[in-house]
Amino acid sequence: MRVLTRPNLGGPTKQAVALWHAMRELGCETLLVTGTVQAGEQHLDPEAAGVPRLEPAAVLAGTAMHGGWVAVEELGRRVAPLQDVRALRILRALARAWRPQVVHSHTSKAGVLCRVALRGTPVLAHTFHGHVLRDYFHPVAAMGFRVVERVLARRTDLLFAVSPSCADELAELRIAPRARLRVARPAVPLEAVLPRAVARQELGIEPGAFCVAAVGRLVPVKRMDWFVTALAGMSGAHGDVWGSGPEAPRLARMGGTRIRLRGSRADLQQHLSAYDALVIPSVREGCPLVAVEAFAAGVPVVGVDVPGVRDVLGGWGEGVLVPEGTGPRGLREALVALQDDPAAARAMAVRAMARVGDFAPVQLAQLLHEAYASVLR
Repeated sequence: MRVLTRPNLGGPTKQAVALWHAMRELGCETLLVTGTVQAGEQHLDPEAAGVPRLEPAAVLAGTAMHGGWVAVEELGRRVAPLQDVRALRILRALARAWRPQVVHSHTSKAGVLCRVALRGTPVLAHTFHGHVLRDYFHPVAAMGFRVVERVLARRTDLLFAVSPSCADELAELRIAPRARLRVARPAVPLEAVLPRAVARQELGIEPGAFCVAAVGRLVPVKRMDWFVTALAGMSGAHGDVWGSGPEAPRLARMGGTRIRLRGSRADLQQHLSAYDALVIPSVREGCPLVAVEAFAAGVPVVGVDVPGVRDVLGGWGEGVLVPEGTGPRGLREALVALQDDPAAARAMAVRAMARVGDFAPVQLAQLLHEAYASVLR
């Protein structure tokens, strides 16, 4: 039983869907339980990705024997005590009916509810797809969240982090000893990439233009203003920002005519080939799946040298890491270098493309399967 707070268009949902299929190939049936997306968020529909939609009543009646996806409206991202109590009860009821050997939670809210509601499951696991224990909330609130996570970690059989630097930070914050935090390289399901000319035509990008992209929620921690500022000082360059969020109006004012805010697009992965570079300016990441999608599209990636980004661009793949202290200027200089030497940019992208297979969903499914089995034994 895999539980996710909400099926938005993001890395955890993509991984959960990919794992549903990969675990089935290993002979493991999965009940995927999610909440619902908030207003304004892009929905990633598991059913459209091949995971059968199940009604909660069918699971509770014991008639859903082969796994699928259940949406629980009471499971939400925000703290809402009455609604959270209802979600706890539903999770308990689903687990009693499904009788899973393993309950594996993903993202913070689902992790809290599952580890409170479902103690006693043979294997209780949780994956940190990054964390919100720094840089997101007021220091007092962040300290409270850290205390909660430390308590929950002690009652969890398996703890996973999606990158070495994520695991290192969690250990530094004393969530759990580093030896307990296993690194689980993300599962990145990849689709066929459109030819560059076709992708550019569909996105309205001029054939000869130097155009770069940044992808993510438009919130302060993603630091999209650095991307906009970096592009403002470049000659002959244009940028597309993909994503939605409260920062959109400010970014629109900053960007002028050289930056386009494109919103969200479910098939963006297929269109990444349209770009000359992908930029990741975030304060931190768990492990940015969009970087791997750019590798597959043959697109160079430039990122700030911060947790998560440094793993995928430095250790697991190849890209340009910019020291955080150089700010937007460092991003601009890296992009200018790619613009001035397209042959070197292409060579780097080809080397990164060769690492894409390391992120195949079957790799993660096998790692998890073995970890679950070791606890059951």
